[in-house]
Amino acid sequence: MRLIVAFLAFFCLCSPVHADVPMSDQLCTQSSAKTATLATVLQTGKAFDCSENKYAVEGPRVWVEIPFEAATIPAGIVEVQGDNNGLTTMQVHAVLDDGSIMSANFSEQAVTENWRPKGQYGLAIPGTEDPEIRNRIQKVYVTIDEPKVASSISLIQLASKEKWDDLKLPLSVMFAVLCGMAIMPLIYNWFFYGALRYDFMLWHSLMIFATVGYTFSSSGLIFIALPETSLSAKMVFNYWTLAIGIAASGIFLLRFVERGKIAGWLQTVIFLSSILPVIVTALVVRLDDGYSMDARNYYHASFVPIFLVVIYAMAHALRRGSRAIWFQIAGWSPIILLGLDRIARGMDLYIGWPVLDYGLYFALVLETIILALGVANRILRLRRRHESTLRDQVELTLLADTDGLTAMNNRRSFEREFKRNQREYRYSHLALFDIDFFKRVNDRYGHEIGDEVLRVVGKELDATDHFAARIGGEEFTLLMRNDRGEKRKNYPVNALTEICETLIKTVHDQVPEIQEPVTFSVGVSAISKRAALRSVMATADRRLYDAKHNGRNQIVWVDISAAKPVKPTGTASA
Repeated sequence: MRLIVAFLAFFCLCSPVHADVPMSDQLCTQSSAKTATLATVLQTGKAFDCSENKYAVEGPRVWVEIPFEAATIPAGIVEVQGDNNGLTTMQVHAVLDDGSIMSANFSEQAVTENWRPKGQYGLAIPGTEDPEIRNRIQKVYVTIDEPKVASSISLIQLASKEKWDDLKLPLSVMFAVLCGMAIMPLIYNWFFYGALRYDFMLWHSLMIFATVGYTFSSSGLIFIALPETSLSAKMVFNYWTLAIGIAASGIFLLRFVERGKIAGWLQTVIFLSSILPVIVTALVVRLDDGYSMDARNYYHASFVPIFLVVIYAMAHALRRGSRAIWFQIAGWSPIILLGLDRIARGMDLYIGWPVLDYGLYFALVLETIILALGVANRILRLRRRHESTLRDQVELTLLADTDGLTAMNNRRSFEREFKRNQREYRYSHLALFDIDFFKRVNDRYGHEIGDEVLRVVGKELDATDHFAARIGGEEFTLLMRNDRGEKRKNYPVNALTEICETLIKTVHDQVPEIQEPVTFSVGVSAISKRAALRSVMATADRRLYDAKHNGRNQIVWVDISAAKPVKPTGTASA
């Protein structure tokens, strides 16, 4: 939808241009002292320069001679229009067929107040309000004091004042709409940056601010919001916003394109060429009288390297398989083409078509929309990669903490849980389980049957309310939950007895290949709040040894003599 609105804005902005009368081929120039009047200039008999060098004028006051052909301009008051960058005081003179002169003086403030959309001034030609006098005008002379840019002369044209008065409001609204469209991506930029912290979003935001600032200023909207702004301040603001926007674009390119898709040496070249306009702007563009037309040429020339480098970088990244670079190609190609045209005209290499000025505004807004889509796409892809990385990390963590055969906790996770228990004290006892005569099971029935027994035991232990882990071979451990509802003399023996009976029955049911019962020996140790794992494990292991040494298939939770009678196989006792 925003693209459609931008296209409509482009055509609406371009349509007024075709009704004006450009005078670049017909005007002539001359310079004089600042005290000279039109009468004295004409009396000297000095010819006006109409050659290709007519814009290279010097002197504090420049005179521009314009032929006036009333039939080519709509009826009504006629005005002189031109680029208002850096202008001060001006005069407009109308020379009638009898040689008489009608003049109008405009202060710097008056020139500012008579602004037109797209950075132009519009000064009424005296006498054109009267149809009879208008038909007698032969030539128009424009006096410009201390012009700072040649475009103030080269872009002069004659236009209908009534028509541009009518267009001022709708064109201003249209430029405001373009600024609004360009600034909209800032909303989700801030939102996503707050959540994801991708720094290319900050550089994209700075690009948007520069684009909106340039459009806001050069279109004339700045005079609506800030009426006291001088033309020199507006010109400097235009130049700085473009320079900052280009610098941000170069750094955005480096941050936005996938890692490894731009070679290291090229990254350095992109960075240096992108900040060059900022450096040149700081050196040559000032509000004081030190600014000159030559300085303007240096300013525009400073953009050439980054444009050429970006063209190469886009092709370079495309060859390396970058997907993100497609958004730069789509968004920046029109700007580069129109920008190179603007540079050539800014350096007075040729006059160019006025419609291209409007095209640049459209291209800048279009670029913010396309790159906004690119940022959204890049965020989505980075998010997917981040989620994939998290999944891989979770899987690696699970692999590191999980026993491969039984899919239960391993010794590493068991030790971490015990350390956690020293802070939270969730477990009161540690029980060591050992499968009785497990080697005989492997020898008689094969390792596949033995592995199945381990899996069944692990599954059943995991199903209890306690923390279960396999710590090696046929040995398992159980951290018994601190159940204060149980009597101390019966806990954890009752719970472990039930667990052992369940294990014997489950193995018998689920591994029918084994003919004799598979029993378990268990050693139990109480866990005090400050107990170290080594001491608790040593106690449980000693009691497990007592259980196995005294006939197996039993639970030992106190230190006993090794002379206990052997219990018959198939029962669990404490």
